[in-house]
Amino acid sequence: MDHSSDLVWHFLCSYVTMRSKIILFSLAPSSCSQVIAEWPVAVLVLCLVTVLVCTLAGLLVGNLPDFSEPLLGFEPRNTDIGRKLIVWKNVQSHTGYKKTLSLTPYTENRYVDFLVQAAGQRAIQGEREARMRRMIEQDYGKDSFFCGPPGKNYSQLVFMSTTAGSLWNLQAIQSMCQMEQDKIRSHTQFGNLCQRTEANECCPSWSLGNYIAVLYNRSSCLEITQADISHTLALLRSCAPDYHKGILIPSCLGPRTGREKHSQCAKVPEKCTRFSAVYQLLHFLVDRDFLSPPTMDYQVPSLKYSLLFLPTKKGASMMGIYLDNLESWDLFDNYTSITGMDLGLKQKLFQHYLLLDTMYPVLAILAIFLIMFFYLRSIFITFMVLLIVIGTLMISYFLYKVAFRFTFFPFVNLIAVVILSSICANHAFVFFDLWNLSKTQNPSAGLLQWVSLTMHHFGYLMLASCFATGAAFYACYMSNIIAIRCFAIYMGTCIFVNLVFMMTWLPSSVVLYERYIARNCIYKPEDYWNNSEHKRVILSLHHMIRSLQSTWCETSKLLFEKLLPCGVIKFRYIWICWFAALAIGGAYISCLNPKLKLPTLEMPSVQVFRLSHPFERYDAEYCHQFMFERLEHGEGQRMPVTLVWGILPVDNGDHFNPKSNGTLVMDTTFTIQNPEAQKWLLEFCQKVKNQTFYFSDLEHRSTVCFVEEFHRWMDSRQCSQRDHSFNLCCNHFSFPYGSDVFLHCIKMIIMEQGRDGAESNDLSLRFDGKGNLVALVLKFQTVYHYSFNYSKGRQFYDEISLWIAGEMKTAPMGLQNGWFTSKLELYNLQHSVSTETMVVMGLSIAISFVVLLLTTWNVLLSIFSITAITGTVLVTMGLLVLLEWQLNSVESLFISAAVGLSIDFKVNYCISYHLCPHSDRLSRVAFSLKQMSCATAMGASALFSAGVVMLPATVLAYRKLGIFIMMIKCISCGFASFFFQSLCCFFGPEKNCGQILWPCAHALKDYSDDHPIQESNTANEQYELQPLARKLSDSFDTSTSTSKLSNRPSVLSEDMQLQDSRCPRMEIHPSLERDRQNLEESLGDHHVALCQCPALQTSSPYKHSSSGAETEIHREKLCRDSETYEPHRCLCATGSSFGVRNVSSEKSLGDFEQSIKLAESASSCPDILEVTDSCCQTQRGHLNGKRDTLRLHLRETVFDIPPSASQQNSSLWKNRFGLGSEGPVVLPNSKPDMPDVWIKRSGAQNSGYSS
Repeated sequence: MDHSSDLVWHFLCSYVTMRSKIILFSLAPSSCSQVIAEWPVAVLVLCLVTVLVCTLAGLLVGNLPDFSEPLLGFEPRNTDIGRKLIVWKNVQSHTGYKKTLSLTPYTENRYVDFLVQAAGQRAIQGEREARMRRMIEQDYGKDSFFCGPPGKNYSQLVFMSTTAGSLWNLQAIQSMCQMEQDKIRSHTQFGNLCQRTEANECCPSWSLGNYIAVLYNRSSCLEITQADISHTLALLRSCAPDYHKGILIPSCLGPRTGREKHSQCAKVPEKCTRFSAVYQLLHFLVDRDFLSPPTMDYQVPSLKYSLLFLPTKKGASMMGIYLDNLESWDLFDNYTSITGMDLGLKQKLFQHYLLLDTMYPVLAILAIFLIMFFYLRSIFITFMVLLIVIGTLMISYFLYKVAFRFTFFPFVNLIAVVILSSICANHAFVFFDLWNLSKTQNPSAGLLQWVSLTMHHFGYLMLASCFATGAAFYACYMSNIIAIRCFAIYMGTCIFVNLVFMMTWLPSSVVLYERYIARNCIYKPEDYWNNSEHKRVILSLHHMIRSLQSTWCETSKLLFEKLLPCGVIKFRYIWICWFAALAIGGAYISCLNPKLKLPTLEMPSVQVFRLSHPFERYDAEYCHQFMFERLEHGEGQRMPVTLVWGILPVDNGDHFNPKSNGTLVMDTTFTIQNPEAQKWLLEFCQKVKNQTFYFSDLEHRSTVCFVEEFHRWMDSRQCSQRDHSFNLCCNHFSFPYGSDVFLHCIKMIIMEQGRDGAESNDLSLRFDGKGNLVALVLKFQTVYHYSFNYSKGRQFYDEISLWIAGEMKTAPMGLQNGWFTSKLELYNLQHSVSTETMVVMGLSIAISFVVLLLTTWNVLLSIFSITAITGTVLVTMGLLVLLEWQLNSVESLFISAAVGLSIDFKVNYCISYHLCPHSDRLSRVAFSLKQMSCATAMGASALFSAGVVMLPATVLAYRKLGIFIMMIKCISCGFASFFFQSLCCFFGPEKNCGQILWPCAHALKDYSDDHPIQESNTANEQYELQPLARKLSDSFDTSTSTSKLSNRPSVLSEDMQLQDSRCPRMEIHPSLERDRQNLEESLGDHHVALCQCPALQTSSPYKHSSSGAETEIHREKLCRDSETYEPHRCLCATGSSFGVRNVSSEKSLGDFEQSIKLAESASSCPDILEVTDSCCQTQRGHLNGKRDTLRLHLRETVFDIPPSASQQNSSLWKNRFGLGSEGPVVLPNSKPDMPDVWIKRSGAQNSGYSS
């Protein structure tokens, strides 16, 4: 009685423990598993309806995504510099006639119309004069040959010598003319696009040959001679010094009467100013090094590049000529080649190729799913995973647009399709390995048990992987670049939506496949395939594929179950040192020297094609080689400073929409009319002039001293006794002026300058619609030159901002809120990507660590995983540096996403290690490698293939995406499989080491120090079957003696399956039906009808007594037909390769946790057990009607027992019970109250889990 109560107590304790494990370990409790197993169609329909509703809502609510500007959103926002740039852009756009801000205080319609008309005339005149100053004042004489001077609004071609020599020779110059004729003027559309002369003929191009032909009266550039070229070179050599000194300027060109206005023009020889050809050749057509001061003394100066201006405007109209004649790679002859061009088509062509190259991401996705099909061998399952990707994207778009209310959907968000496909592929591979493992371990179980067992492990893995990955992507929200922030939200949402689909849609699809599709497959007999020739060909092809498949299965089994675990464990010292060195090297390269290059181009000119593309070569190389580009947009221009008062630097627009710039926020405290403000502004003017960074530029009028100019204007006006209104603005008043006088006279000077038609009536004052003075804008030039170098830009910004901040502190009330801006778009981008990229990456790593710690509750495993993730990111960044990538916005996006893409493989191994039933670290490492290495390798291979497919793309973003995902996944797989596992070999947690034990988490791992090997449900259970185990000579255990694995106790026993007598009748597995029939024939005298439902499966761990005492088998009496139990059994076998593989005979190296399995629901029981005798009337040596099969498939295991005792016991049991035979045997129990055991030997190769 006491003994029976002890058994019941131990059984109840085991049951409670297992139920706790189910609740704590699994995301899908038995109720969810039961719903999926019994109602898969309902689950799929519910998910499908949800997808359809969200898709319709997302597409119908609001506007659809607009990808007409693919580069929109890649500029930083919400930074200090970015806010000021946005506000200054708003100030410029809101200043003008009938706008928020006005340059004049008057509101009378007639006067305003007059001012507008006068301002328009002055603007036209000023624009014309400015253009003339940059080029030439007027056309006269031979200059009339061309249709005006060349300009940036015309299409441009860059020529280079094919032989890398100089272009200043007759053959090269004529070659350029001929190539223009062949490639441009011969096109049918050229006549409709060209600028025309008064004779209605196409204007000649501004080319080197045409200028020489004009100077020496040749009819065309093809008729020039070598003497003409020599004379032109001599003319340019004599004029080049004056040009490079800044004396030969456009204002000096033209008639002598015009040049006399400028005293500096007298120093220029008349032959240099007689025609505009000399200036235009040096300024527009030859590179800056030609006849420069360093090369002036060369006898034959080298002309590397020459520019040709076409008489066609830039823009989309040139697309036809480009696609027909200029897109090909035959833009060369024996002398010259076209290596660069600026046709104004870069953005338009980018959109064209963006759509055309979409085939490469599509092919990449197809490559991922093709590999998935080969791995899963099921079109149906592959298609269902594809639907998971589509459904996830659409629901995420609905949440992004409707729930989160994002109005801007950047083009870069489409990268989520490729990333999500790879993540789904990895999860699908893991799921099917675990599913096939459950089927292999428990072939007699039903769908409910398979779903439950699979989801116990897969749910835990999905929880850790998706939460860590999603959190890493959400951490990229901290970036200031709009596109990266939008991508972070969308991609993170996709990860969490995918978690739901993987926990519902995928298992339901598998249940549907197992229940209806796999069971209805019709296999034709071999005779059917031999009755015709084409069928025999199909049959032979089928056999060939099956042979290749079998070979691959065996190879993968050898690689992932034997070689990889053995290689990782034996060479763990080498792996740790090697990958640690790689991580350190990557950190040094990416962070110290040479580091990632910062961008050198602003967003409108950012690289979008390969660097060898003519458009990219012009922006990156050639535009800085010609003086007109360098002085206007290059490093030759001065850096301006714009000071603003009266408008606060507040960006109140939508920070997630680059098209939303907000409104102006006025400073209500602003005032300049009081005497203190006037005196401070006058002193501020003097301080600016005294600073070393101030530059006095005659061409760009400075307005920083407008108070000084106003004071001078007041002193120059004599007071009049007749005009009292005039007396308010005259020298009668002393500075500073009263508020009324100041405001009145400010309006007077504006009116006076407007009437006189001055060059500019912008006195830096801004008025509102009512004529009130509301803002002040002051400008001046600095000695700093515009630079692509980040250090120089930072030096300029730091010096100016520090000085202005100090001056604002001394300003009177009303002027303390002033701020400045400048040409800082490039510096803003450089500063953002250089500072925030590492911050975002570090934050992603920290958040991922917290999430992993919260999901595993194991400090050591979380630290090892994050260490491997960090190493992966650092090595990837180091490779990007070696590939000479610039850290533009796209590259910053990739690096920010690197953490999220590096997590999944580490989590695969981390969770497998954590759930391993062994207690020692080496066994856990071997277990996790065998279980997850194949799926991990296939996931990396799938994404690597996708990256290879994207390499031929013309669009740089696609190509870089392919390179990036190739690198990140291969490096991630290497760090996960070798570095992470090697760390676990040395420092991996054993038992509960590193585990954060909460009161509710004790059931996760309950290792006892007193019984280190014990994994059973009852502490004192002993079994008589222990001597049946035998050591495997060629196993992985004995092959790793250096790791002390051969002496590790490894206990693996098969489930003993017991069947209840209360089972409803339904269809069962064919293998179970055969076993049942065989058993009925062998036990014909016993009136027992064998139940066909999954039986009570009880793990039978073997335990060895150190004292050598006789072991006993304690078993509970199972006469209570009314009780049903649903305990949990952990998955404890290696992962599978393609399809369902037999579990290797080389078992994991440790103690497997044992558990008890009973039927989970009545629906899984096939037949009703019919028992004629009472279950409590037992007889020794018989099954006694309690169970149809009480199986024990013996494992080939290793025990820590003395060799003599092991050999003696093994020999004794083999001799007594004939274990060498394959037939079933009956083991009589030594206890009179316990039933005998019927054992079916499955052979040496099939020993292990039941098949």
